[in-house]
Amino acid sequence: MEIKEVKEAIDEAAKGLKEESQGALRTAKSALEAGQKALEELKEKASSEEVDKVKNMLEDLEKDLAKKLDAAIVKFETKAKESAGNETFESILGKALENATDDLAKFNKGETKKVAIELDMKAVGSFGINNVTGPSQWAGIQRPGIITNQNTNTHVRSLINVLPAGPGTDFYFMRENGAGEGNPAPTSEATSAATPTTQATGLKPQFDLDLVESSVKFETIAGWMLMSKKAMLNIPGLMAYLNLRLPEKLWDVEDSQILYGNGTSPNIKGILTAGNFVASTAPIANVLVEKIIKDMALLEDTYKRLATGIAMRPVDYYSFFLNKAAGSGEYDLPQGVTFVNGVLYILGVPVAKTTALTTNDYVVGDFQNGTELYVQEAMQIEFFSQDGTNVRTNQVTVRIEETVALPVYGPDYFIKGTSALA
Repeated sequence: MEIKEVKEAIDEAAKGLKEESQGALRTAKSALEAGQKALEELKEKASSEEVDKVKNMLEDLEKDLAKKLDAAIVKFETKAKESAGNETFESILGKALENATDDLAKFNKGETKKVAIELDMKAVGSFGINNVTGPSQWAGIQRPGIITNQNTNTHVRSLINVLPAGPGTDFYFMRENGAGEGNPAPTSEATSAATPTTQATGLKPQFDLDLVESSVKFETIAGWMLMSKKAMLNIPGLMAYLNLRLPEKLWDVEDSQILYGNGTSPNIKGILTAGNFVASTAPIANVLVEKIIKDMALLEDTYKRLATGIAMRPVDYYSFFLNKAAGSGEYDLPQGVTFVNGVLYILGVPVAKTTALTTNDYVVGDFQNGTELYVQEAMQIEFFSQDGTNVRTNQVTVRIEETVALPVYGPDYFIKGTSALA
């Protein structure tokens, strides 16, 4: 094929692009392919300048053809969707090109300058997303795991000592019961002429200590749920979800017991149950930071306990950061309140926020010495296939439980207050 014939093929392709009909566009494509193939053969026969010129013409037409073909495909796909069951444009075009194989071969050999391709759009058989019924997970992206409900931000067990315990139904401890009678006193040597007194006779004063043995029971916190074996086998991430969520549900109950349990078996007696705490004496109208400082003073001055921690609701915790200076109106933490490395301190005592406390409640106390959580049976999750009618119904029983005791070592280790102003 000569340069002249290549140019004629280009002209034929350009004509097809102007007409924008499906047959003309396919003719243009074939003509361009033939021109490109011929151009490779002519590189040795024609001048480089002539070859570059023809090459540039082919490239421009190829870009234009690509745009026109894309538009045509969209156009005919839209038409196919509007007519139920119509075959896709790509499929029909493929069949038409297959039927025109001989004509295209003649065109490539230069035996003809035009190839007509007829597209029959009445064939049935379009297959797209609309043909898929039922669940369509195949066409989407699924997030791994299961989204859980909100968890308590701080569990009470993290504020106190947690220790292991051996077998037994009760936990016993010995503690002082009151101050006892008498006290040591300065004593002098006895003199014969002195009036008979303790000091004069050299007698030492007597005193005693009163001790009392106390005990609390080990109590079990437990629960169970029923689930199908099919769910265990087929829900992605279910076992990981159970291992994450079930402990949180148990610890929520444990929080309530450690704080407010009434002590009537099988309940634990909590640190904020009558007999295990002292009520705040701070005036109700005082702002929260003043109440807490007065409670710290009460704990140390009256009861000789050292405040090692403060616990309150998150809304009360964050209220300190809303404090404004009276003059400038700038936000400023109250006197004695600091925030260091993500921890809030009041006069050096760390503050914890937890939703386990009832609204408006806060507690100031000696969390290190006032109580301990003894764990006889650590929390465990167990699965039972043989329980009730499980075998006949393909069910599995899931049980979670723990056995603990909470001795509170005195009635004045904790002070309970309220953040309410009225």
